[in-house]
Amino acid sequence: MRFDGVGIIGGLVRDFALGGRDAFKSDLDLVIQGDPREVAALASRIGAVANRFGGYGYSEGPWKIDFWALQNTWAVTAGHVAVRDLDDVVQCTFFDWDAVVYDLRSRRVVCDKTYFQRIQSRRLEISLRSNPGEMGNLLRAARRIIRWHLTPGPVLTKFIVERLDEETFAVLKATERRKYGDRTLDAFTSVAQLRSMLLGGALPQSELACQMTLPLD
Repeated sequence: MRFDGVGIIGGLVRDFALGGRDAFKSDLDLVIQGDPREVAALASRIGAVANRFGGYGYSEGPWKIDFWALQNTWAVTAGHVAVRDLDDVVQCTFFDWDAVVYDLRSRRVVCDKTYFQRIQSRRLEISLRSNPGEMGNLLRAARRIIRWHLTPGPVLTKFIVERLDEETFAVLKATERRKYGDRTLDAFTSVAQLRSMLLGGALPQSELACQMTLPLD
């Protein structure tokens, strides 16, 4: 509580919005408004491990928690976004569905006025294209579109067209096998088949088994 503010960003709030408490199985992502040196001291005290995006990772029981000092979030340090407080963090996410923060101190949800409307429309879009983890986001985009029955917005569509090719198709499948318990992309035998599905085509019959519930990351 000595920090000026702590916000939960993305997954938890998004999953609650989509399906309530039972839908939440994501990791916890926290942004801490306070002196980065104090955040680093906290990380050292609890044995958190630095990650490649300027934050820290920590596990406690079933929980996996990633946390950052507000000023050390990647979009800030890379010069893409200027932030003063937790309200500005919603400008820092790759996907627009993750552009939401729950402020633990004030107990309020911070998002723009169209956030819940966008979720109800089932359209997923890119909020901030610049991101150091493009392949991870391409995999998340594919899994979300398939498993949540979503339609990509125009910017996300362009991203998929530009980045999804034979080489990245193989990388995505290998990464999914390593990171996730299920194998959603194994139902697709070619990049053309996956691209068609993501951009508006039909699911292959073998993919029916992957019509699952939230969440996936």
